[in-house]
Amino acid sequence: MAKERILKLIEILKTKSDESHPLTLSEISEALYSEGIEAERKALYDDFKVLAENGYDVVKVRMGYSSGYYLVNSDFDVAELKILLDAVEAARFISAKKTDSLAEKIARKAGPYKGELLKRGVVCFDAVKHSNDKVFYSVDTLLDGISLKKKVSFKYFDFDINGKKVYRKGGAKYILNPVALVISEDNYYLVAYSDNHDELSSYRIDKTEDVTVTDEDIKPSECVKSFNYNKHPRQSFSMFFGESEKVTLRCDNSMSTIIVDRFGEKVKMTACSDGKFDVTVNVQISPTFFAWCATFKNRLKIVSPAAVIDRFKEMLSDILKQY
Repeated sequence: MAKERILKLIEILKTKSDESHPLTLSEISEALYSEGIEAERKALYDDFKVLAENGYDVVKVRMGYSSGYYLVNSDFDVAELKILLDAVEAARFISAKKTDSLAEKIARKAGPYKGELLKRGVVCFDAVKHSNDKVFYSVDTLLDGISLKKKVSFKYFDFDINGKKVYRKGGAKYILNPVALVISEDNYYLVAYSDNHDELSSYRIDKTEDVTVTDEDIKPSECVKSFNYNKHPRQSFSMFFGESEKVTLRCDNSMSTIIVDRFGEKVKMTACSDGKFDVTVNVQISPTFFAWCATFKNRLKIVSPAAVIDRFKEMLSDILKQY
């Protein structure tokens, strides 16, 4: 009975108390009694001692002529939980249904009273949520494949003009060697390679189905050695893989914050004349990199290498031919 009482006491303190709403011994006794458990004051004092010995921080405060008790939630403070809650709400790869479920779990970490305030204070990001509720199961399975060093298989789909799923490879499964999971620009990706092509590719996890871990061991590849888990999000654009090149950009001074946001705070910018600066960065050359450059019009110019400039001109020429 003592063990059952302590477990129920923990639950009551977690769900009904916080620093702004401590519970008196009478209130705790009434809550236990409503659960069919009787507890005298001495028994509760002993229980508080057991909780303290096992790492629970039960705080006693004065409340007029009596004392109140609450359990400190030391995992996260409210500001940290707020950031987590907003991140879930803004994440496109988390479905609306799963967003509501996670938001509820995060809010409960703040306790019964502040949790309600957290939920009422959620920022509306107007994020376009993906509809695949199985993303979390897919992530779990893919992580198993990476950990066990086994190949993974899945179906992969796009959407047609009617919003219907169209499976690539006629619905046949991809069988790939998983390398890493990467979040980039609001989407979750699997980085992997096939046995037939010794180069990395990325796959949106929300567009996968029937994800499984196979019994086949991962086939080692040289392409994995060139993959940098930390630098890849800065070097690639929208997870498009391409040849890694050291590119020099000439930018207006007004773009300094944009460059730091894109390439990190350690990026070196060298002042030029006429209110411009040069920056040399490692990027993976792809159409999405060129599209990013074109976004800034005459505020950004590719200075070198010449081969990258030629490819950019060729892409712009192909676009102009349509008009």
